[in-house]
Amino acid sequence: MDCLVAANTRFCCDLFREISKVDRHKNMFFCPLSISAAFGMVRLGARSDSARQIDEVLHFSEFSQSESKEPSPCLKSDQRKDNSSNDGSDALSCYFGKLLSKLGRIRADCMLSIANRLYGDQEFPISPVYIDGVIQFYHTTIESVDFRKDSEKSRQEINFWVESQSQGKIKELFGKDSIDNTTVLVLVNTVCFKSKWEKYFDCENTVDAPFTINENEKKTVKMMNQTGLFRIGFIEEVKAQILEMRYKKGKLSMFVLLPSSSSDNLKGLEELERKITYEKILAWTSPENMSEEMVAVSFPQFTLEDSYDLSSLLQGMGVTDIFDETKADLTGISLSPNLYLSKVIHRTYVEVDEDGTQAAAASGAVVADMSEPSYVTFNANHPFAFFIKHNKTQTILFHGRVCSP
Repeated sequence: MDCLVAANTRFCCDLFREISKVDRHKNMFFCPLSISAAFGMVRLGARSDSARQIDEVLHFSEFSQSESKEPSPCLKSDQRKDNSSNDGSDALSCYFGKLLSKLGRIRADCMLSIANRLYGDQEFPISPVYIDGVIQFYHTTIESVDFRKDSEKSRQEINFWVESQSQGKIKELFGKDSIDNTTVLVLVNTVCFKSKWEKYFDCENTVDAPFTINENEKKTVKMMNQTGLFRIGFIEEVKAQILEMRYKKGKLSMFVLLPSSSSDNLKGLEELERKITYEKILAWTSPENMSEEMVAVSFPQFTLEDSYDLSSLLQGMGVTDIFDETKADLTGISLSPNLYLSKVIHRTYVEVDEDGTQAAAASGAVVADMSEPSYVTFNANHPFAFFIKHNKTQTILFHGRVCSP
């Protein structure tokens, strides 16, 4: 499973850079795991170059090469023999299933809603084997709708499902005329997240404070404040602090990458982002680089909501055939040679505020000698990057940046 986590993290870094090309100074928040799982679901039914392109761009090929050395413990002996017939997509899906099951256990402690679903036109009969695989491994279904004859009803059906899955946070995913009678296959991918801090911020300590976007622009934000024990480190190569703020029960953590303040804070963040890799994330968050210190934390409240057209982003990265009706090979989903992926929309929502519980704060309380205050300052009053990680599996659930809270 470590190989799958590594592949997902490498894709996360690649996608972050691709999104940044559109607007380097825009707030950003996305869920690489959810996107990887969604395309693992598509990969289960992809063949030939359509499969190869997904494998290369999402780094699934690296996973396959590593796992090919040993039979997958997920699969039965007869499945292992047949695994070569679909280039290891069964093994990939099996590991995704195990990872998603592990992550599913944290949902009792936070609001984490990851919803993937394929909607296919009813003229394209879906393979029962593919349906079984999607249900077993990806904990979702593929729905048959009538895009050709009633695209508006199909649009409303998809939007209703998304709204219900996101606890009402994501409404009208597909606007008017975004789905029409030429649509044949839609992949819907939504994520909502909200969790309580392990060490909550007292609302009484939240103040209006300046946030410096760049040398010419500042804005007033709600800045949360607390002093306590946190894991913190300094990354010399990018001149940035890294701080870990744990969520309730410690299963998830937000890691904040804060470049040193400069005359051009956005440029400093850009330079940091260019150097983020899977290997660097492991090194930067390691015990060798981070230690527990008394830290005075100032951190802004923010809410991020974003929507990405993944079809255009992924085509720019090299996944092209599945979006082309003359080249797509999705015969593992349906034997129809005309099936291709019409749209892929990724929608995200996150809230960050003081919220926490007195019990969590009490259990994490630290008594310090206040006669000689000694603490590190972490003041996120200028643009920063962050990622939210599942600590046990090292899976990055979310990656984002805040240029203007």
